[in-house]
Amino acid sequence: MEYNKFIELLKTELMKVCAEGVKLKIDTVRKNNDISYDVITLNRADECITPVIYIRQFYDNYCNGEDIGDIVQQIVNLDIENRNLPELDVSDIFDYYNVKDKVIIKLINRSQNEKMLKTLPFKEYLDFAVVFCILFEDNNNNRATSLVSNDLLDKWEITTEELFEQAMTNMKFICPAELKSMNETMVELLLNDDNVDDDTRSDILKHLEEDDTNYPMYVLTNTKKMYGAATFLYEEELRSFAEKFGDFYIIPSSIHELILIPESISTSEQEMVDMVKEVNDNQVEPEEVLSYNVYKYYADTGCVGIINKIKNIPPSVLKY
Repeated sequence: MEYNKFIELLKTELMKVCAEGVKLKIDTVRKNNDISYDVITLNRADECITPVIYIRQFYDNYCNGEDIGDIVQQIVNLDIENRNLPELDVSDIFDYYNVKDKVIIKLINRSQNEKMLKTLPFKEYLDFAVVFCILFEDNNNNRATSLVSNDLLDKWEITTEELFEQAMTNMKFICPAELKSMNETMVELLLNDDNVDDDTRSDILKHLEEDDTNYPMYVLTNTKKMYGAATFLYEEELRSFAEKFGDFYIIPSSIHELILIPESISTSEQEMVDMVKEVNDNQVEPEEVLSYNVYKYYADTGCVGIINKIKNIPPSVLKY
């Protein structure tokens, strides 16, 4: 069945089970890197936040033989589960002093987001754009974020520089840096993966222990594991790493984390560039790709540069 026909079938079947007063809407959401997805929302008149459910995965399941009735039930269940969002009065957003302590930074690729950046306040750094989000959380670790637009900045009556300064202050408390060896990170993932049997887990853990001393790589993110590539701007953390290891390379793993590799144990620069391309193309979701470049931190100057680029820039150039 063609994709558009599937959407019509899905709408028809969903309407049969939706409660009275629920409005079903098919929409398109634009994500990072100019990626767009078709989504379903089941809107209720008394709610200001509505979960979005991505359609494509259900179309793929349907093409693989899954029954439309089962798909409809999954969507209804997802809608119910995802309504555990932080309570939010949308009007609060328009009062800067109500939300200023919730503004955080997100690092995205500048050239891949030119269209979106026309509507957002941002700062340039290397080939990135530093954009701003409002982070809403509750006591159950449910989260929702909202990008700060130019229109919202105008309502707040502050400058981009003032917003940046506030967001950087917030990041120290809301999203402090977290640095772990690659092996520590892999062990965490492995121990939390219920699909790995005990024998396999034991063999992998033994291999990771042996490999840790031979090729130390480190993952730099934040304690929330969300938008952790913004640690690119954490000058103290980068300097501290350099004091221990000297010059090092920065691999943009995704918008959520960076990989740091001391120059003294790194492979060739071309191999690292090739590795970034392979990982971005095959392992990272398109909207989470940060960059295809590799970066280098120079310990003697505290500057960061793109490999094969002349201009090296310290994170401090963004401070006002």
